[in-house]
Amino acid sequence: MSQPKLIRKYGYPSETHTVFTKDGYILEMHRIPKKGAQPVLLMHGILDTSATWVLMGPKSGLGYVLSDLGYDVWMGNARGNRYSKNHTSLNSDYVEFWDFTFHEMGKYDLPANIDYILANTGYDQLHYIGHSQGTAVFWVLCSEQPQYTQKILSMHALAPIAYIADMKSPLFRTLVLFLDFFTAASRMLRITEFMPNTKFLVDHSQLVCHDNAMTQEVCSNILFLVAGYNSEQLNKTMLPVMLSHTPSGASIKQLEHFGQLMKSGHFRKFDRGYLRNQLEYNRMTPPDYDLSKVKVPVALYYSMNDMLVSTTGVDRLARELPQVIDKYLVPMEQFNHLDFLWAIDVKTLVYNRLIRNLRRVENFKLKHANKGLQNMATAGVPISNNNLQKMHALATASNNTPNTLPLTNANANANVNLNA
Repeated sequence: MSQPKLIRKYGYPSETHTVFTKDGYILEMHRIPKKGAQPVLLMHGILDTSATWVLMGPKSGLGYVLSDLGYDVWMGNARGNRYSKNHTSLNSDYVEFWDFTFHEMGKYDLPANIDYILANTGYDQLHYIGHSQGTAVFWVLCSEQPQYTQKILSMHALAPIAYIADMKSPLFRTLVLFLDFFTAASRMLRITEFMPNTKFLVDHSQLVCHDNAMTQEVCSNILFLVAGYNSEQLNKTMLPVMLSHTPSGASIKQLEHFGQLMKSGHFRKFDRGYLRNQLEYNRMTPPDYDLSKVKVPVALYYSMNDMLVSTTGVDRLARELPQVIDKYLVPMEQFNHLDFLWAIDVKTLVYNRLIRNLRRVENFKLKHANKGLQNMATAGVPISNNNLQKMHALATASNNTPNTLPLTNANANANVNLNA
C-alpha cells in the first residue's frame, strides 16, 4: 500500500510532492495538507519511510495527530528508500547512486525539503520532528549550513542519534566488531544497498507475521532484537503492515558511517582513511560536527530500553546543544527505539509531551511577535495582511493544543527558558 492511499484510507486529504536536491537526487514528500496552517516536517530513521508516521492510524499516528490539531503536515523521505530512488542522471543500479551517508541527507536533502515547504506555504519557519537518523541529519544540517536555523521554529528529537559508542544492539555491536571486513567485502562485491523493500520481502512478511501464523513471534523478536524488548506496547496485529513498509532500503555507506561513530565515540564526518581525509578535510581524522551551531529550541525524548540510543549518549548530546528546552525520559522502563513510532500508548507517553512543547514555542513566538506588532503600530509602521494571517494561524494552532502537561518536570533540562 502506497503512502497516499494509506492516508486517504482514513479520510484524510493527501498530496505527493517531488523535490530535487542540489546534487541531483529526486525525493518524494507526502503531505496531509492544511492550507494556511503552521507547517511541520517529519523525518524518519534509517531503513524507514514517511509511512511510519501514519501506519498506526488516526489514534496513534503522529501525522494524523498533528493534522487533527490543525498543523500542515509534511513527511519527508531520505534518499535511497522506496520513495526516493531516482536521480536526474544516475540509475539506482549504479554504484555511484549509493555513494552517500546521512551526511548528504543533512547537507542536501533537508535544505531541499525545507525550502520547498516554506516556498509552498508562505511561512518563514517550520517545526521539525525527527526519529533516530532523522535527528542525526538535522544536527548535520545545522553544522554544515547554519543559516537554516533561521528557518526552524523548533526541533523535536525522538530517540536522538549522535553519540552511540555504547549502543547496546547486538546486531550493531557485531557490525562494529567486523566493520573493516564488512567494508572491504561490500566494496569488493559491489554491494551498495542494504535491505531494500522488495515484493518478496513484503509477501514474506504478510505470510509469516499475520495473527494466525505460528511464526509471528519470530517477527516480533526480530524487532525486539534491534530496538529493545517491549511486548506490552507492540500491536502484533499490525506486524505485517509494519514489516511491509520497513525495512525500506539504505546505502551500505550509511551503515559504515554509523559503525564509525560507534567505534570512534565521536559524532563526526565520514572517515575516508588517512590519505583521503587529508585531501578532503586537510587533517588525518574527520572533523566532528559542530553541535554548538544547532541554535534552535530543541526537545529531546529518550528511553531506558532503547537498544540504539543510550541515556549517557543523550546526556552528552544535551550538554553540547545550546538551546535544549526539554529533556524527557519516557516514564516506562521497557519503552524501546521503535515505540516512539508504533507503541500502543505512544500518544499518552510521548506525543502529548511533544505537542505541549510545540505549544510552548508557539506561545513564546506569539508573545514576542505581538510585542513587535504593537511596537510597529506605535511607530506608525504598516502591518501586512500576510503577517496578520500568519499570527492568527499560529494563535489558532496554539489554542487547539491540549494543555495537559507541566512545563517542566524532573527530566527537564531548561537551557532556554521559553516562559520568560
